[in-house]
Amino acid sequence: MVSGMKCRLANNRGMSLIELTILLVVIGVLTGVAMKTMTTSVEDARRVKTEREMSMLAKAIVGDPSLVASSRRASFGYIGDIGAFPPNLTALVTNPGYSTWKGPYIPSGFAEDADGYRLDEWGAAYAYSGGLTISSSGHGTPIVKKIADAASDYLLNAYSGVIRDASDSLPGNLQKDSVTIQVIIPDGAGGLHAKTYHPLATGQFQLDSLPVGQHPLNIIYEPQHDTLARAITVLPRQKAGVTDLYKFAVDYFAGGGGGCGGSMTALRPNGAGAMTNLTRSGCSANWQCVAEATADEDASYVERNDNSYATDVYALTNPPSSPCPILSVTVHCRARRTHTQGDIRPAIYIGGAEYDGAAQWLTATYVDYTAQWTTNPATGTGWTWSDVNILQAGMRLRGQGGGHPAYCTQVWVEVRY
Repeated sequence: MVSGMKCRLANNRGMSLIELTILLVVIGVLTGVAMKTMTTSVEDARRVKTEREMSMLAKAIVGDPSLVASSRRASFGYIGDIGAFPPNLTALVTNPGYSTWKGPYIPSGFAEDADGYRLDEWGAAYAYSGGLTISSSGHGTPIVKKIADAASDYLLNAYSGVIRDASDSLPGNLQKDSVTIQVIIPDGAGGLHAKTYHPLATGQFQLDSLPVGQHPLNIIYEPQHDTLARAITVLPRQKAGVTDLYKFAVDYFAGGGGGCGGSMTALRPNGAGAMTNLTRSGCSANWQCVAEATADEDASYVERNDNSYATDVYALTNPPSSPCPILSVTVHCRARRTHTQGDIRPAIYIGGAEYDGAAQWLTATYVDYTAQWTTNPATGTGWTWSDVNILQAGMRLRGQGGGHPAYCTQVWVEVRY
């Protein structure tokens, strides 16, 4: 050994059991904290994405108010096309057999996945069956998305307007029934329904019980068959207030309709007539069931639950006095069948005798049926105002029997002169 050199042994002592245990505990704690943080982040991400999907589904049902075209809301979803809330989420992607369905109503990325739009981020099915909320249960604690505060917010809205002619004249009492306002709306069952109204003497009108959406509006001056064809936008919770102005391009109303040859007055039931053979519903007297100026459809009507005819006729309001000759008397009856069979024959009663129009086959929805007389059938000569003052009108009606009646909800008489 070299003198003066010292030999040193290196310290290669390993970790003790206590130190190793402490290290493992620290690693375990850190791993647990990391896993808990990661789990929380994943759950938060799933919740956020589920809430976004539920908002997307809600917009598919009621529309997206942020989508605007020509300064008007352009998106009304499933309700805007159908007039009802969907029975389930599948109806947003697959047409349930409705002619007015224009879906799919959800973005294409979701629609392409057969099940994805119906499942939350935990794989649980969204709960929805036609109500006002969509809910997710996959998180354990339910997540609820409110679609609307009330169904009426989207299904029972109003719209108002006023009608004038080219000279800003109003219809007045003489001409108000010469104007028919027709709005076409989805009927809630995949079809379309036309609702008809007449303005007040001031030209004002109000349309009620309208679903949200963009709907065709026709304003018709009947004597000239002149039609203003427009479209109205109905918003959620819309009430009659703001009144839109509509004007014909001709002076129809000035001077009460321009004298003879272009005027019309409407006569409505105001009492029982000589024949009352139909069953009533929703009213205390048969004539009251059909007297309203705006048809109330199934709220009140007369009916025939038999496949043989029965007749109702009613006393009518008297027309205003006029020196003009009468051109025609037309009876209008608004009616429908409830099954596969039903017929109606608009009728008048004058001079102690009943006179019927041609039989007309009823449809399953309410439609106006008419019959016209250009001369008095009791005399064979032209109508006189005295004839009209004693005129009664109504209908012969038959259904199918066996619990399948035919209904008539409205009757009125149009006198042109």
